[in-house]
Amino acid sequence: MYNNLERELKKKGLSVNAAALAIGMPEPTFRGKLTIKDRSFTFEEAARIKVNLFPELDIFYLFKRDED
Repeated sequence: MYNNLERELKKKGLSVNAAALAIGMPEPTFRGKLTIKDRSFTFEEAARIKVNLFPELDIFYLFKRDED
């Protein structure tokens, strides 16, 4: 689970749907990777999210896995 990514989406007022559209991913896929413990973003997906949505933030911060 990516709590930092989820928090930053909320800070920017971006919905999961808007974020998914911005990187060309179906919304259910994005939501699953964001919230389901056994799913994760690929490096390429993480890079697209970072470059397109959060160029000002560190990629390691955004994609730190939380073991909740």
